[in-house]
Amino acid sequence: MRCLILYYSMTGQAERAATLATQTAEATGWEVSLCRIAMREPADHLARPMNVAASKKWTQGAQKGMTVPIMFDPANAVGRRYDAVLLFSNTWGDHPSVPVRSFLESEEARALLADTPVGLYIVCRRLWEKNLGIARELVERAGGHVLGGEAFMHPGGQVGSLIQTITYLYRTDNGRTHFLGFPLPRYGLSDVAMARIPTYTAELLASAIDRKGKS
Repeated sequence: MRCLILYYSMTGQAERAATLATQTAEATGWEVSLCRIAMREPADHLARPMNVAASKKWTQGAQKGMTVPIMFDPANAVGRRYDAVLLFSNTWGDHPSVPVRSFLESEEARALLADTPVGLYIVCRRLWEKNLGIARELVERAGGHVLGGEAFMHPGGQVGSLIQTITYLYRTDNGRTHFLGFPLPRYGLSDVAMARIPTYTAELLASAIDRKGKS
């Protein structure tokens, strides 16, 4: 059984999660290809520290359904057929990130996902429902069968995690520990979220096997 794990990652959080999912899939006997989605044009590449203009451009672009040219690393990973695809969808605002949406609306997605079981991982700070709904719709439009979707979030409350995220994106260190004397949660997926990934991955892959057995 072959599985493709697809992700885009600017700050490394989706990459952490995708790597853990890869380890889980391999441990359960799957042949796994881990593939990174990247924006093709050098002018579109994102890195810290960001500025207000860039943050506004990409967040608003995600809200409007913006797409850009993309590429894959390794390049040949999306040219094969798989028994399951696991997709990590970052949340920009409350929508899928521009690179992930660009993939889901691409010819590569239609060829890759047709009649294929797909598991969705929503990587987010807080807002995730719209991201999941849009990603599910686009997967199904491409011909895929959604096995399930679940949110994997950062620690802390709404305000604290927002302040930390903004701080982290606009700096080059690990983010602030306090704001106006109040402690901030660390930046990144919570320990609870990371601990859930192996079990969730195993559940998705078991569902894919079950579906294959019934087809």
